[in-house]
Amino acid sequence: MCYTAGMNSSADKVSFLWGTPDEVAARARTGLPTFRLCREGGAFPPVVQALDFTPSASPDSGVRVLTRSGRPTAVTWSDDDADYCLQAGVLPPDLAAPRGEQAAAVFREMEGVLAEAGMTFANVVRTWLYIDDVCDWYGEFNAARSAFFESRDVFNTFLPASTGIGCANLDGAAITAGAFSMKPKREGVRAEIVESPLQAPAMAYKSSFSRAAEWITPSKRRLFVSGTASIQPNSHEVAFVGDIEKQIDCTMNAVLAILESKGYGWKDTVRSIVYLKRPEFLSAWRAWLAARDLPVTFAAETVCDVCRDEWLFEIELDAQR
Repeated sequence: MCYTAGMNSSADKVSFLWGTPDEVAARARTGLPTFRLCREGGAFPPVVQALDFTPSASPDSGVRVLTRSGRPTAVTWSDDDADYCLQAGVLPPDLAAPRGEQAAAVFREMEGVLAEAGMTFANVVRTWLYIDDVCDWYGEFNAARSAFFESRDVFNTFLPASTGIGCANLDGAAITAGAFSMKPKREGVRAEIVESPLQAPAMAYKSSFSRAAEWITPSKRRLFVSGTASIQPNSHEVAFVGDIEKQIDCTMNAVLAILESKGYGWKDTVRSIVYLKRPEFLSAWRAWLAARDLPVTFAAETVCDVCRDEWLFEIELDAQR
């Protein structure tokens, strides 16, 4: 798997960095875009997870680091298939603005980075959205995202996969965001929306993302499974309220159904993050892994607030073939 706990993460990748505010401040990097995500408690060791589809800095890949307000916010590169842009740690410009305005502004900031990379939101395949106190204003955030997507015709171009999870950040913003985008250069390179066989589309309950998206080239495919939690079949209702073991099993069954619908399996996982509502739920997650002979390193594990009070567990996952 492609994450490391503690201090051993590769420093040459765009990455997620979790820890207490002091831990994150001590280890924050300045050379590359990074999600600088904070939690008050120290229940888990500090975690870094690298986004492993960035290139090595070879002369022919054209790697550039883009900045916004003097801070690195994106890496761009190219190969024979496409131009790429990977954003991380994008912030709204006014951290004192009301939360809904910060949400709208962060999408405009991402759009500005995309424009510098020669892209639009139609090229976005996947987003990450870390929202402070998410349960207090997730509806307001969703309204801001949907309004932006409507204004940019995203619903009629490509609705990206996404994670929207509750976590504070070192900068004190209401939201910090990132995205992976791709602009094809030749035939046979494309992104496709992937529906969930076991869950209704997120748009059915006014949440503007796709359950999964697949990036396809002539030589490889990569499936981005959105942040997924336990939902009743063909519904938007939370399944197994209060039961962490059943929520984990329900969620993982939904993820596996998405994987298998496109010919993937657990063995194809190249990156995953587990978000636990409370640290004591770690033992249930580890027991689920052990029962299926999956390694303890299957996913980065952190404590974050899932976007509904009743959800205790969420996972995002990438698979590649």
